[in-house]
Amino acid sequence: MISSTRYNARAEINRQTELSKQIAQLQESVSTGKRLSAPSDDPGAAQRISEIRQTQADQVVWNNNVNMGISIASAVDTSLTSISTMFDRAKELVLSGRNDTTSATDRTTITQELQSIIDKLNSASTANDPTGAPLYPTGSPLAIPVSDTLSLPATGQRSQVFGNITTANGTQTLQQILSDAIIAVNGSGATRATDIQTSLDAIDAGASHITQVRADQGVRAQRFDAAADDLDNTGTDLATEREGLESTDLTYALSEFQSKQTALQAAQTLFAQTNKSTLFDLMG
Repeated sequence: MISSTRYNARAEINRQTELSKQIAQLQESVSTGKRLSAPSDDPGAAQRISEIRQTQADQVVWNNNVNMGISIASAVDTSLTSISTMFDRAKELVLSGRNDTTSATDRTTITQELQSIIDKLNSASTANDPTGAPLYPTGSPLAIPVSDTLSLPATGQRSQVFGNITTANGTQTLQQILSDAIIAVNGSGATRATDIQTSLDAIDAGASHITQVRADQGVRAQRFDAAADDLDNTGTDLATEREGLESTDLTYALSEFQSKQTALQAAQTLFAQTNKSTLFDLMG
């Protein structure tokens, strides 16, 4: 009987000690706002939090990559807009040179401005992007990782942007089209009109090519914008899930705290009353 009573006492003390530990954990959870003080508090939640933390770290990199891609795509769009304006001006110049009454001095002025446009095209084709890399690479454009499964190019290959234009003179670059236009403007009276018309047709082909290149670039930019939206949405979802796993549910925690504190107080009172009995009382 005595051995049994001693065993029951030890068991009750252990139970009360565990209740006290749980109450202390709840107090810490309420005061810190964190539900988990150690992975052992909830191994499943701790594992998921670790996974979310790693994904969030990866997302920092992907967000930086997306921002870089958006920056490059924007620089390309600005460049292509300028090139489109150059070709519009080139057409105006060539049209003004089609008139037989245009003086030699005016043709020289037209030639100089067309050459200036060619120089600007050459400069644009070799410009650098915000990272210092070629804005229009000679090889395949770098595919920028924006997630663990997706990488996107932010620009087009130089030869595809400035070349591959079908004209009456064959496949040409934008610069070659304008070089031919200079020759046409300064040609002889007998063939000038025909040569200039051929150049105007080639300039139109170049302008159409630029329009298509800009459309392709718009698609690239939209893909980076979509990737940014996906990262934002995923980031919000992950942050919400992580907060739910890590943060204390105050309503639940306070209810548990009150319940366990009441249970501990009741156990302590009952234990104290029970242990007022003497050995003789237990034996009797």
